[in-house]
Amino acid sequence: MASGSNWLSGVNVVLVMAYGSLVFVLLFIFVKRQIMRFAMKSRRGPHVPVGHNAPKDLKEEIDIRLSRVQDIKYEPQLLADDDARLLQLETQGNQSCCNYLYRMKALDAIRTSEIPFHSEGRHPRSLMGKNFRSYLLDLRNTSTPFKGVRKALIDTLLDGYETARYGTGVFGQNEYLRYQEALSELATA
Repeated sequence: MASGSNWLSGVNVVLVMAYGSLVFVLLFIFVKRQIMRFAMKSRRGPHVPVGHNAPKDLKEEIDIRLSRVQDIKYEPQLLADDDARLLQLETQGNQSCCNYLYRMKALDAIRTSEIPFHSEGRHPRSLMGKNFRSYLLDLRNTSTPFKGVRKALIDTLLDGYETARYGTGVFGQNEYLRYQEALSELATA
C-alpha cells in the first residue's frame, strides 16, 4: 500500500505541474493580448500621422485647417418645399408614422418665421442649436423690446421647440399646429 500511495503522489505531482504550466501559458497569452489591445487603442488617429514626411510649413497648415473644422456650424433645411415626404402628411392624415415629419417642419418653421433675432445683437447665430432656446429663455426672463409678449406664449413655444427637437414622445399634427400658432403670434408681436 505504501508503494501505491507513492505512485499516486508522483502522478499528482505531474498533474499539478501540467495544470500549472497550462494556466501559466493561458495567463501569458491573455496578458500579451490585453497589452497589445491597449497599445492599439491608445494610438491617436491613423497609424501614420497626417503630413508624415511633409515640410514643416505644410504640417502647420494642415493642423490649422484641421482645427478650424470644429468651428464649422451649419444647420441644413430639413424639409424642402418640394419634398416627397410632405405628400405622406396629406395622404395619410394624422397617423403616428409621420411624427418625425412634423418635428422637421417645426424646426424649419423657425427659419421661415419673421422673428427679428438679430435686432438685439446678442444671438447672431440664432438658428444654430441651443441659441434659439437661449433666445427664448432671454425673452421669458428679461425685459426685452417685446413688451406685449406673454410669458405663457414663450413657455408654449419653448415646450414645443424642446419637444420637437429633443423629445421622445409624440409630436403630431396637433402639437405642430399649437407650436406654429405660438411661433406666428410671437413673430407678429
